[in-house]
Formats: sequence, structure tokens, C-alpha cells
Amino acid sequence: MLDRRVIRDLERQVDSPHVYTRPADLAAYAYDAWGASGERHVPDAVVFPGTTAEVAGAVEVCAYHGVPVIPRGAGTGYAAGAAPMHGGVVLSLVRMHRVLGVEPEAMRLHAEAGALTRSVHQAASAQGMYYPPDPGSSTTCTIGGNVACNAAGPHTLRYGVTSDFVVGATAVTPAGEVVRLGEGGDRTLDALFALLCGSEGTLAVVTEVLLRLLPAPASRSTLAATFSTMERAAGAVAGIAAAGIVPAALEFLDAGAVQAVRRAGGGEIGGDAGALLLIEIEGDESAVAAEVDAARGAATKAGAADVEVAADAAQAARLWAARKAVSAAVAKVMIGKVNEDVVVPRDRIAELVAKTRDLGTQHQLPVVNFGHLGDGNLHATFLMDPRLAGERERAEAAAGDLFETVLAMGGSLSGEHGVGQAKLPYVERQLGAGGVELMRRLKTTLDPRDTLNPGKKIPAATLLAAVH
Repeated sequence: MLDRRVIRDLERQVDSPHVYTRPADLAAYAYDAWGASGERHVPDAVVFPGTTAEVAGAVEVCAYHGVPVIPRGAGTGYAAGAAPMHGGVVLSLVRMHRVLGVEPEAMRLHAEAGALTRSVHQAASAQGMYYPPDPGSSTTCTIGGNVACNAAGPHTLRYGVTSDFVVGATAVTPAGEVVRLGEGGDRTLDALFALLCGSEGTLAVVTEVLLRLLPAPASRSTLAATFSTMERAAGAVAGIAAAGIVPAALEFLDAGAVQAVRRAGGGEIGGDAGALLLIEIEGDESAVAAEVDAARGAATKAGAADVEVAADAAQAARLWAARKAVSAAVAKVMIGKVNEDVVVPRDRIAELVAKTRDLGTQHQLPVVNFGHLGDGNLHATFLMDPRLAGERERAEAAAGDLFETVLAMGGSLSGEHGVGQAKLPYVERQLGAGGVELMRRLKTTLDPRDTLNPGKKIPAATLLAAVH
């Protein structure tokens, strides 16, 4: 429990209605979308600043009193990165939710960190511009959270991830100092700016971002192809690449994901397919038409049972709605899940999907797979009922075996969800002891008192010793 002096000092920074200390109010901030998969630690307080100055004031108070600060957006993360490990103050940025402006001539957008990603998309679109990063939770996640985890999404294949579009930021250091980085900021701090995306709130609290925009594509077309097996879907992807086509998006759902969407009311999309492939192509009208024909030909040659080309924007939205609905649909199939985002070389996705099924059989759990086939990012989901004895433990063991499998295949623990708490025991196996030590030195240099999001992303030396 925090000393009353700390609470009083926080209330002076953000006003008392914006500081929660009642146990009933704190309980919801003990976890994020990773849910109850692990031990919960209730924060000592939750603070809701409304400006960068208030963020700086709250962080400075916590630094002075030696209190951990856990930055939080919408809590949509799947790695417990926004959940406290040992009390402390959760710093929620949801009040800072404005899109501050769009500059069409400069092709930039300025937003507060708590702005929903959907709001960024809408503001850009209203000006005839385009912001490509589009994580599956875009209707609920925040742009600051996207920066923290370097979020990706379906359009990564063609356009890249969040870090490819962040050109400037306002941030608060662990000492409570406000710094402006990147475009319009202090260029001597560019090294810090480069580290922000993907730092999971461990180095600074991002309060505002300046995002690069693109002109909206003149034409866009969406195809949905169904296959009897994942191997055939992977063959279609190889064929599309061989034809020199770089789709805006190349997404897949396996049989389990297709059935989950259908059972949740997602219509007849996919039927009884073993895999559904969604392909989005955009550019000028003539090029799109030619590439659609080539992509359809590649899918047919690979053995597609059916290829549907959306006739209009409404039909394309219906096809994409199925992909967007997967996570929610899976939650209706089973009360609990362990959802991991792992990455392997693109040509090994079908192999990894098969291995996840083997892991499901081994651990007696249903498995659903979906993700970004174009860049090898697989969302492998083990379904479980946490009320049943042993199910949570089996799901977590399955996830551990998945990580080992992915690393053996030359892959990565995460494509966009981050490490948080969930993947800490496996970080050294991917980066090596030297890589982890370098991360720890950077953290110590920038945050010597370990104030910001302690215990996340970088495994402690005691943890490393425990898993060896």
C-alpha cells in the first residue's frame, strides 16, 4: 500500500477524481488481455493524466518516492505488459485520446497516445490519406500502445510496422522530464527515439506521436480463396510471390478459425475449408486489375476450391470482418485461451501450423491458428477452460513448447504482441546472453532506478538462472 503522501502528491498533479485507490476500482487494472493466465497483482493506485505535463508530474512523483510506474493504453495486449508485477502505479493514458491534427501537405498526423488506432485511420481517411498499420484490435487499442509493442497487422507485408510510420514523439523520461524526439524534436536524442517503438513502456512514456501518412490508394480489391489444406494455401502464397506481386495484405485462417467465426455468426465465409486466404491488392486501377487476375490464377493453380473477388467495398468489408472477428469468435467457442504471436520464415508457416496441431493433441487442447501469412506471423491460440483443473497449466505448457519449436525453426517469440511478462523465460534463448545483457545495460542507463514498467521485456538475472 502506498504511503498517503504519495497519493496526495499524485492528486496534486492530476486532481483527486483522476486517482483511483479503492480496491474495487483497482481490480480491473491487475491484468490486460492476457487475462488470468498467471498470478494477478493489483496496483496500489491508478492515475489518469490528461496532458503531457500531468504525465510528467505523476512520473516525477513516483520517481521521487521510488514507486514503480506501469504505463497503460487500452489494456488490449496479450503479454501482460500493462499489468503490474508488484503493485505500483498504473498510469492510464485513456484521457489523452485526441487526434490533434492532420497535415495533408506534410502527410503527417499528430495524435495523443490514448487516441484509438481507429480514430487515426478515420482522421487520415477524411483527408484522403492512409495510415497502413492496422492491428486486429484497432477499434479498441491505442496508438501509444501500438508504439510500445511496435504493432503490425495485415498490411505489414507491403508497408511495414508502426515504427516505419512514427516520425516524431513527445515522451516523458523515467525522471519525469519531457522530451520531444524525431521531427521537430531534439535530434541529439535520436538514439532514444529509435528505441521507443517496441520498448513496451520500459524506457519512456510516450504521450504524443507524429505519424507519417500515405496518399490513399486509387484502387483496392479483396480476394478470398479457400483451400482443403494449409499446404495448398502456402503454395498459393509462393505463387503470388513468384508472380512479382506484393499484396497490401495476405491473411489466413485455418479450419478451426473459420469454424469459430461461423459459429459466432460470421456467415458462411470459408465453408468447410481447411484454410481461408484473404488477399488485398491496391494501387492504380489498371495495375490492381492485372494483379487480381494473377493472384486468382496463382490460387487456382495451387488448388483453391473457390476464389471470390469482392464486387464492391461492402463485400470486401464483409470478407475482412471475418478476419477481424477471429479473436472475439474464439472467445465464444471456449471460455479461456492462450494466444501467442510467433514468427517463422514465411515458407515454414504451413509446417508450424501442423506442429501446433501436434502440440494441441499432445496437451489435449483445441488449437486455432490465424495470422499474417505474408510475413510469417502466426497467431496460435490454445483453447482451454480455466475452471477445469490442470487446463491452464496444459495451455501454458503448450505455449512453452510452441516457443521452443519456433526458436528451433529460426523464428521469433513475437511479431507484435511484445514480451511483457508472458515470454520472459524465453528471451535469452532467442537473443543470447550477450543480447539480454545489452538490453539490461540500456535500461539501466536510461532508467537507473528501474521506475518504468519494471520486470517487463528484459528478464532479470535471477529468472535467467532459474530457467537454465
